[in-house]
Amino acid sequence: MPLISFILFISVAWSQELPKFLTKHSPDTLRYISMDGRTAYVQKKPGVLGFVNSFKSVDFLTETSASDFILTGSPDKIKLAIEVVSNPHTEYNLLKNNKIIVVNWGNTQTKDVGFGRSPKLHLKDEWITYYDAYDKMLHIQNISTQKKFEIKLAAKANPFFIPEVVMVAQDNVTYTDINENGFVALITFNLSTKVSTVIYRSPQSGTKLELCRNDGYVAVGEFPYEGISRGSKIMHIKLSSETNLAGYTTIYNTVDQDLGNMVCHPTAIFFIKTMSQEKKLNTKTTDAVRLDLKTHKIEAKTSEGNITQLIEMDGRVMIAFRGDFYVIEGISNLSSDTLKAVPTSKEELPLDI
Repeated sequence: MPLISFILFISVAWSQELPKFLTKHSPDTLRYISMDGRTAYVQKKPGVLGFVNSFKSVDFLTETSASDFILTGSPDKIKLAIEVVSNPHTEYNLLKNNKIIVVNWGNTQTKDVGFGRSPKLHLKDEWITYYDAYDKMLHIQNISTQKKFEIKLAAKANPFFIPEVVMVAQDNVTYTDINENGFVALITFNLSTKVSTVIYRSPQSGTKLELCRNDGYVAVGEFPYEGISRGSKIMHIKLSSETNLAGYTTIYNTVDQDLGNMVCHPTAIFFIKTMSQEKKLNTKTTDAVRLDLKTHKIEAKTSEGNITQLIEMDGRVMIAFRGDFYVIEGISNLSSDTLKAVPTSKEELPLDI
């Protein structure tokens, strides 16, 4: 039986003004940047992805003239996954599969993986998963050995559905799925035995499950679809050497219709919360909040009332607002050209000098 720990109160502290994310790259061209700002991937023009490292800039990936690029990293910082979206402004097919590529972190060495959507790296970036929206197939692939697995998901009428996926071991894949009646479930699948186990099944329809992972835990968030009158909750699964995801603790539970969009950090989970709602007018205010994993308290990080998405980039958590990025967690100013000072005689010289 899962352990339940309901929140008895929510402590909300309105945030101060968030710092603007300052880099040497235009926000509309930036696709990925490291926490220190030394490595960046930018879209210089449609169909061309550029790589910037210190004072070097090269165009290393060229696709069709109208292509855009979505880059996704992991805490291991060994590879990046690239989803090449062709004709994003003219082709609106929700079942369209895109080209999936991986690139070694910090350089331009690429490898083609396949076609699908929403790629995600796992386990020291040795594994990648992606979803074939047309065939309803979840692909699991070892990048080095090319070993491949496939999991057929339930047939569904929801074209917006894309499964969330985490891997806690090389033979264990945990993913979300929904049935034809709109009930969502969290399922773990053993690649060796081909046996699947349902970890969690929602007691109500019209909700979605989100997954995110960080040091030692997996978070499972259940949030309602827009316009559905359901509550929200976040569950915490502590990882162990046995890679058993069966036991979870509910660390957040509310009747509010939160948006979700979770980002996991070592000590907290960030997500978009509904702060107030007027059901008669079908309006609500939403802001980014921080859920402390130790105290379970909520701290509001924005106060605009119309925040709808969080952006995670190499551990940095940001929001997009009026054409700019604002930083909730992480270094915000990467625009300085200041060089490190020469060490004094009392300071140790770096080993690589």
